Amino acid sequence: MDKMWTTAEVARYLNVTDRDVEHLVTEGRLTGYHGGGKFLRFRPDQVQALKGVVAARAQDDPSSPSVAEPMRTRVREFFYCYDLYLLSAALLISVVVYLAASGRG
Repeated sequence: MDKMWTTAEVARYLNVTDRDVEHLVTEGRLTGYHGGGKFLRFRPDQVQALKGVVAARAQDDPSSPSVAEPMRTRVREFFYCYDLYLLSAALLISVVVYLAASGRG
């Protein structure tokens, strides 16, 4: 039997996000096996058989996410998770620039 695939490997193979893989599991289209606690593993043969179904579904549904959607999703999630830190850094930089400018004059 082949090595079991991780969620990230399945997502990369199917060209979808990790969340899409989780949805496939909850829909019953893909069987996930628990290996070492909460981490899911997948049989490669089952994932390979599902690739055609996922590709056909993407062609039939024009509202389905594009190939670039996983990257957009990651960027959106990054800003959602780190918005406070980014805002704090921008505020700190503004204060430093202000203080440096007012110290010269």
